[in-house]
Amino acid sequence: MPDTPGKPVLQKARLILDCFDAHTTQLGVNELARRSGLPRTTARRIAQELVACELLDRSDGGYRLGAWLAELGARVPAHRSLRVAAAPYLEELSHLTHETAVLALPGHGEIHFGEIYVGSRGRGQVVTLVEGRVPLHCGASGKVVLAFGPPELFARTVGAGLVRRTRRTITDPQRLAAELERVRGQGYAVDRQELVDGYGAVAAPVRAGGAVIAALTVVAPISRLDVPAFAAAVRRTAGGLSQRLEARAGRQQVGH
Repeated sequence: MPDTPGKPVLQKARLILDCFDAHTTQLGVNELARRSGLPRTTARRIAQELVACELLDRSDGGYRLGAWLAELGARVPAHRSLRVAAAPYLEELSHLTHETAVLALPGHGEIHFGEIYVGSRGRGQVVTLVEGRVPLHCGASGKVVLAFGPPELFARTVGAGLVRRTRRTITDPQRLAAELERVRGQGYAVDRQELVDGYGAVAAPVRAGGAVIAALTVVAPISRLDVPAFAAAVRRTAGGLSQRLEARAGRQQVGH
């Protein structure tokens, strides 16, 4: 394939960086080209430039994400302040349920797990299974974001394809739309082995400025998924965090 001079360099770099996920931490040039849709020569050139900027690391087996990306992510003010504010609520949620509590952050059409508090019975097993990025339509956190987000987010998610993660993943747009309507009505979302076999989750929205900016989620083995109890706990803690964020925003506006 010929080079693609019409596409800005930063867009090409974004395509390369977006090739990596939690299950694929190292990629060669051929796979970078295939996943990004860029010509092989372009993929190699952009990857080498990212190595020079310390955004990628070079190894014998190919390329992997550079540690500086994590440092940059930690500097994002909104996410950093949200993680600090959420910490006591995650601890409370874990203590209420004795399971793993997660702060889930919406990203580019996906969910990112920002903070994880492992409860007395959680033991962290599920953390290693769902770390990184998760499609919006698969888990409880993503369904909360879709349910309370703008309609165009649902349209983009469906348009991108509802990938199956387990045999219980909802891949039919009409079924997903009906599920999101249920989420809006009850104020929380449930995942019953739709993301990871053997595990379920219950999530509630965290709001600030009238928008859903995150979800608080409790994750447990399916045998311990007590939906009524977990729903009450996540709604309580997510509501408390939302109130704190709204109050802080109000104080900042007064300060200005």
